[in-house]
Amino acid sequence: MNEFFLHYIWKLQLFTTSDLKTVAGENIVIIQKGEHNTNAGPDFLNARIRIGDTVWAGNVEIHIRSSDWNIHHHQHDRVYDTVILHVVYEHDDMNSELPTLVLKNIIPPDIFKQYNLMMQTGSWIPCEKNIHTVPEIVVKNQLSRILAERFAEKALKYEQRLLLNKNDWEETTYQLLARSFGTNVNADPFEHLAQSLPFHIIRRHLNKPEQVEAMLFGQAGFLQGSFREMYPHQLQSEYQYLQKKYSFEPIRKLEWKFLRLRPANFPTIRLSQFANFIATHDKLFHEIISLKSYEQLQSYFQTTASPYWREHYSFKKASAVKEPALGKDTLDLILINTVSPLIYLYGQKTGSQQYIAQAVDLLEHIPPEKNAVMAKWDSLQIKPTSAAESQSLLYLKKEYCVKKRCLDCGIGNAVLQNKKN
Repeated sequence: MNEFFLHYIWKLQLFTTSDLKTVAGENIVIIQKGEHNTNAGPDFLNARIRIGDTVWAGNVEIHIRSSDWNIHHHQHDRVYDTVILHVVYEHDDMNSELPTLVLKNIIPPDIFKQYNLMMQTGSWIPCEKNIHTVPEIVVKNQLSRILAERFAEKALKYEQRLLLNKNDWEETTYQLLARSFGTNVNADPFEHLAQSLPFHIIRRHLNKPEQVEAMLFGQAGFLQGSFREMYPHQLQSEYQYLQKKYSFEPIRKLEWKFLRLRPANFPTIRLSQFANFIATHDKLFHEIISLKSYEQLQSYFQTTASPYWREHYSFKKASAVKEPALGKDTLDLILINTVSPLIYLYGQKTGSQQYIAQAVDLLEHIPPEKNAVMAKWDSLQIKPTSAAESQSLLYLKKEYCVKKRCLDCGIGNAVLQNKKN
């Protein structure tokens, strides 16, 4: 037993509410259960409860045992002088003068049993065996609710980066897009690269992709040594000139990861794609927020690597490859993980509901992601219809299911309340 469960039971009144009595035998009628307080002080505020012949207005405190009142030293805290009812799972303090209600024998046993099963299970999600009983509308409502939490989490991270960049939206967008082009495996080195090569320098070389490419590959550490082929040799010469001009310090080449990546995701290919993209855009952020539809953003981000990469995956190693354009799945991930949260943050910072709605609308028009987590949800007959829902499902798994926050989840609530009768 834990207090979170008892709070849940009291909040939803999931117990027999007729013929209630205090441990002293006085009748109890709950007129108003009170408002759940998640801060310091009594657990439920502004309750109205009839005890005997008197209607009391005040607060409710909940404990597992009545002796917890003294163990927590509430008897010495004036804040708890307003408590009108002590709600406990079991009564073990016969000297208590507080009106006390015991829940132990009035909570439906099936609810408690189901809760324990969910807390103790080793299943992929706590309600795995019961989620098929939950109405689709309940699942959809939960996903809609936590999408806002997902946005808030991302926005907080991006706001911290924005502050580090002294509220420079263009520099922040450039750094975040660099991480996205690196995908999960090379996100960090891409970020380090972007930090070593500020966007204001990139902008000085607008529409000169060969110079931008030279700076990126040089700063990434890929232009060290000697080359026989013309393309890398030209990049190296260009970089050596620009390195002296801007006093560049390249990052460590060892940061880059190639192992177990598909060749199309090699950092060399991604760097060339990124170079060709940013070389033609000097106002990344303002251009992005001006594009209102998924189709417009898809078109905006379409880019390809330089011709050299049609026959290579890395310098000095020839290999016939397909057209090295940025793939649709990667493009969608950039929109999902970077563009949409960035627009949302801008809406937050400016107080504009238009941009917040634009961020949500974008996710609702992108197809759902395909990954191992989505495959597992699919096996449970939970099938996302958009990236908005797949993002919510990822967040649900990470922040609710893994942490067993079933009492805070509409789906978990539905499973438990199915056991009420």
